[in-house]
Amino acid sequence: MKLDILSWKNKIQKFIIAIIYLGLVAVITGFDPTFGQDEIQRLRKELSLSEKDTSKIWIFRDLAYYYLEEDLDSTLLFSQKGIELSRELGFVKGEIWNLYQKALAEEFLDRFESSISTLNQAYDIAQKHYDTLSMAKLQNAKGVNYYYQSQYIKAIKNYQDALSLAEKIGYLEGLSYSLNNLGVIYRQRRNFKKALEIYERSLEIKTRENDTIGIINSRYNLGLLHSYTNDFERSLLEFSLAEKLADSQKQGPNLAEIKIGQGMALYNLEQYGEAQKYFEEGLEQLKSDKVYEKIAAMAYLGILEVRSANQEQGMKKLLEANEMLNNSERLELKRQVSREMARAYEILQQPEKSLEFWKSYNTLNDSINNEQKQWAIEEMQARYEAIEKDKRIQMQDLALRQERLQKKRFTLILAFVFIMTLASVFYLVYQWRKKVKDVKPIQIINGESIDFEKINKKLLSPLTNRECEIIELVEQGLTNHEIAEKLYVSNNTVKTHLKNIFSKTEAINRTDMVHKLKKF
Repeated sequence: MKLDILSWKNKIQKFIIAIIYLGLVAVITGFDPTFGQDEIQRLRKELSLSEKDTSKIWIFRDLAYYYLEEDLDSTLLFSQKGIELSRELGFVKGEIWNLYQKALAEEFLDRFESSISTLNQAYDIAQKHYDTLSMAKLQNAKGVNYYYQSQYIKAIKNYQDALSLAEKIGYLEGLSYSLNNLGVIYRQRRNFKKALEIYERSLEIKTRENDTIGIINSRYNLGLLHSYTNDFERSLLEFSLAEKLADSQKQGPNLAEIKIGQGMALYNLEQYGEAQKYFEEGLEQLKSDKVYEKIAAMAYLGILEVRSANQEQGMKKLLEANEMLNNSERLELKRQVSREMARAYEILQQPEKSLEFWKSYNTLNDSINNEQKQWAIEEMQARYEAIEKDKRIQMQDLALRQERLQKKRFTLILAFVFIMTLASVFYLVYQWRKKVKDVKPIQIINGESIDFEKINKKLLSPLTNRECEIIELVEQGLTNHEIAEKLYVSNNTVKTHLKNIFSKTEAINRTDMVHKLKKF
């Protein structure tokens, strides 16, 4: 029976997305994902009894989460209710993670544009409220979305942004998650050197955090990577370390995939007996959704059986593996199956069919090389665009700094002009007040009045205000020194004023001055 590979591929992608997203939700919320109608019924009952508060928002979120495996329309319904109530109550966290559930459902319904738009809404809210942890997690979610649309450049950008943010805030789990995702893309794009750096860094973080499941996954990824670079001894070591850890875990990664990886390494190390044992065990334990792992194992096991006495059974496995790959885009896997088919037909002494598959093998080799070159060009272009973008940002920042500096200079100049103008005004007022002659209308000296206004009308040179003050103090009997202290001036200044007064009144001394002023 023929397998619709496109349908399988779609199902596999959705399944993997579900696992990644649901795992991310569990990490984010501390939520324990237990699927089933019982949990949904419990939450619905709880919902009917709950008040209109933040706890009700989380019930909507949880219902949306559980319905992902049951009914996507219900996920959309409950997440939307959670969003609306969050906005009504002003509960930012609730709005962010109900939007996340909505995006998840849209993703599973292949509404990729809507899903990205919803994730962007959640990200903008997190950014507005400086929720950097949620920002890092949502960046990773967007990267996953773009990855499953095969928009690898956008996926890489989001993963790298999530990586930078996670590193900045010390979010090690998000950092490792971003690294693993980037490693998968670089491995698929055959940038093995970059993938190796990323996987080793991820393993270092997982080891430091004592995350056994994470260490198993990192070891498994490293095993695959080393097999792609034909370092099969290192590949076998990594798979063996992963197997040892996985055996100690009650719940963990599927051992079947690790066993198939070990079989591949052993096969290429020409330990065919051991390889066959691992392939058989792996196929027996492998889950039904692991299509590509099944194809690889069947191809290797098929050629091993063809080389032994069980040629008919081996060819059956090879033909089935080849048929399953008819509409696949996994060029490396197709190349591997074509190579094993060609070898099998050589053993069966069918040169025409063998030649056909060797030609297919060479064509796929060329396609892989061309694809790798194209990806290298795309990466270079992406790096160039990133550099250009950084330059534009730097130029914009520089322009803004210069503009702010000019505004600051202009403000300082205006402030200086204003202060100088104000100081000038105060100085002019002070000088004007100093020069104004404030003539005392009438002063009383020993019972007799001195009319300074009348005196000034008769004098050729009128008395100044200061001179009138000194006359009053002289009349009170103060000495020159006492007058100077009272008026805060020097003795010489007092003497000068008295000299001027004597000259104006034609007095010969202080006593004569007072008598003359009384007689005016």
